[in-house]
Amino acid sequence: MMKKLFLVFATPFLSNCAIAQYKLADHSSSEKYEAKINVENCIDGLCSGKATIILSDKITGKEIQTFRSNDLDFSLKTNQDPKTSTVELGKYQSPLIFGDFNFDGNEDIAIRNGSKSAYNDPSYDVYIFDGKNKFALDKELTTLASSNSGMFKIDRKSKQLSVYKKDGCCYNKTTNYRLDVKKGLLEVSSVIEDSSIGDYVTVITQKLVDGKTKRTIERFKTKEYYKEDN
Repeated sequence: MMKKLFLVFATPFLSNCAIAQYKLADHSSSEKYEAKINVENCIDGLCSGKATIILSDKITGKEIQTFRSNDLDFSLKTNQDPKTSTVELGKYQSPLIFGDFNFDGNEDIAIRNGSKSAYNDPSYDVYIFDGKNKFALDKELTTLASSNSGMFKIDRKSKQLSVYKKDGCCYNKTTNYRLDVKKGLLEVSSVIEDSSIGDYVTVITQKLVDGKTKRTIERFKTKEYYKEDN
């Protein structure tokens, strides 16, 4: 009976030990916070899998909140080896993005969670600062950062968020949103570029004016429209 009991309790212990944990740190992505990152896999310069992110105050060192990702997914530089010591990640290398996403004056955080965006682009879970030194998952912003082409861009001047999405070789769409306290995300404008027909690009512009959507359709010769890119 004792042998059977030992096997029952030993199995989960061995299972937990089999999961490797590589340690990394991010001290440069945020003005206010620093993060300790533990990730499941780091092989040939690529880190991925389940991870925990421990967020702390930069000045006091006090731990604020622990986050989890099912697939953190990021790359290391050639000289970085998490097998030997904790690796310090640079701002543009880190799987964490800090910024004021809802324009309330506080830093928020987006955490890489796989490649669920269009064409396997990065996807992010977005957490908004709740005013009480904690962060809450925002479903709308998480969807915005997981169903287009990567993370949304922030325009602080206009207080808008913009996303980009493409479909094949010839269809591109940029959409701008603003955050309404009561209604949530509102689309305020968009530009569609469709070059699927002949040597022309059809540009469809939509803009919200006084609560109504105004739509404009224009056609340009492809060579002239994209001449700045050539």
